[in-house]
Amino acid sequence: MNEPQTSLTVDLLRFESLLSELSADFIDLAPQHIDRAIQDSLERIVQALQIERCTLNRLYPLTGWIEVTHSFAVDGVEPVARSLPARSMFPWVSSRAFQNLATVFERLDDLPPEASVDKQNYRRIGLKSHVTMPIVVAGELHGSLSFGCIRAERKWPDGLLKRLRLLTQIFGSALARKQTQEVLDIAIGFERLASSILASLVLVKPGDEGSAILLGLQQIGEFVGAEHVSLWAYDGVAHFVPTRRWDARGFASPTSAEMSSMPPWINAQVAAGQVVRVPAVADLSAMAPRDCLALKAEGVRSLMVVPIAVAGRVAGALSLASLRREHQWPDALTPGVGLLAEVFASLHAREAAERRKFAAEVEAAHWRERLAHLVRVHTAGEMSVALAHEITQPLGAIENYALAARRRAGEAAPDLPRIVELLDKVIGQTTRAGDVVTRMRSMAQRHELEPKAIDLERAIGECVGTVKMDCELRDIRIELAPAPSLPMVVVDEIHLQQVVLNLLRNAMEAIELAPAGGARAITVAARLQSCDEVLIEVADCGTGIAEGDLERVFESFYSTKSGGLGVGLAICRKLIESHGGKLWASHREGGGALFSFTLPLAVR
Repeated sequence: MNEPQTSLTVDLLRFESLLSELSADFIDLAPQHIDRAIQDSLERIVQALQIERCTLNRLYPLTGWIEVTHSFAVDGVEPVARSLPARSMFPWVSSRAFQNLATVFERLDDLPPEASVDKQNYRRIGLKSHVTMPIVVAGELHGSLSFGCIRAERKWPDGLLKRLRLLTQIFGSALARKQTQEVLDIAIGFERLASSILASLVLVKPGDEGSAILLGLQQIGEFVGAEHVSLWAYDGVAHFVPTRRWDARGFASPTSAEMSSMPPWINAQVAAGQVVRVPAVADLSAMAPRDCLALKAEGVRSLMVVPIAVAGRVAGALSLASLRREHQWPDALTPGVGLLAEVFASLHAREAAERRKFAAEVEAAHWRERLAHLVRVHTAGEMSVALAHEITQPLGAIENYALAARRRAGEAAPDLPRIVELLDKVIGQTTRAGDVVTRMRSMAQRHELEPKAIDLERAIGECVGTVKMDCELRDIRIELAPAPSLPMVVVDEIHLQQVVLNLLRNAMEAIELAPAGGARAITVAARLQSCDEVLIEVADCGTGIAEGDLERVFESFYSTKSGGLGVGLAICRKLIESHGGKLWASHREGGGALFSFTLPLAVR
């Protein structure tokens, strides 16, 4: 064997060993540790391949820009720019990436004539030899992993390219988990924000609606990083006009007339029910010059506008404007902003309903259920850490089994029974993860009142199972006391579980605030109270409730917790009373709190 071939074999063996180590490192890696692990991996890759630079890029399809999220370069080699207009600087490479095709050149002259623009920019940044591997996450192009040589040209043999593709898949799987967690965090953040805003809008005193709306717009702006947040009303014919506006400190409202109405191209898009995302206002100069001039006159650098629909028709819009910097407005942000638009749509619908003088009882029930839904979402958000921990385990196992099956399938004589066994394990873990997601979905979905006869012990047992992982993480023992065979009760099951979960969450938080060294236990019990109703009790060993607060805890906006909304127990009491039951609080013997409620039995 000649010397170059021997050296190539050694390089491949060394990189194969690194690939196996990285594959093992990223299995079951928690999302919050992925960034650090990727950065460390890039340094090891540079050393193993004896190249000068390795870079992980995030692509934003809406603008064609790439953002360098992770990069490592040897001493003496300048880092790449933080962000680049990939579609204009590297058009040929970008088009290949969207086709999931790698770009490889051992020397710049290997690039074809149609890559002349790419070649010029590669030469400008000093690249002599290069590989770009697309990263696909959830079926969409996420970005790319690039390997660059600055000081000398090098060969990229097929065997190495195959391993680089496997490395890209490992990073893609890790980024998919990280992206899933980020999307969940963003969604929960928006849900909590929507809960807070809707609660204040629904329960605001007459005459204070304007202040509540302005506070809501401020909360939205601070959450998404926008300096102007506006509500617009649509006249139903052609134009949007601003009705409320919040400006961040130091960014005063315009005194000119440019923004007294929405710019024409944006106006037409939103009136048609389209979400408008403008990452860079300068991008509007060709297709919407008047819009571009109007936004620049106000100092807007980036804009997002979401239509507000009521009964299927556009009734207004919510706009977010960034003045400090350009904003990519990623896809993950759109559903959350849409949810906030729904909140204001709900306000619009309520005002319209009041103008039409709907029956007070129907109106109250409608808004109570809206608030109850958002309290359920708020509760789901509070449980997200435990649920994320619970779902990470089957996801990690799925990845592990799938990688093992892929390796088995690539053997000269694949062991088919073993591969089938591995795939069966993947299916089992998928079902396990799906059960967790189903529980969260049932909490978050909107729901109309549907009383029916149900198995009370089963329904309460599912609630205990839902918080069991969270209790274990907090070192709290939770117990469902055995009960004799209970008759069926007439209740809406989603509302029942909402009440029980709220009481369990309150019990867990009370125990967390109790002095160290005390008992950390929650007991749930159910028994017959009389011939026509059943009694359910949730007892904890927490801080307890002051004597004067046993009834006050059920008042709207009264909370003993610094960060509490103060609507959870008020909604719980309303839900129980709507089923013909009662909910009250008392002191637990030995310390702590005891919450009790009754429900009617099913008529035989």
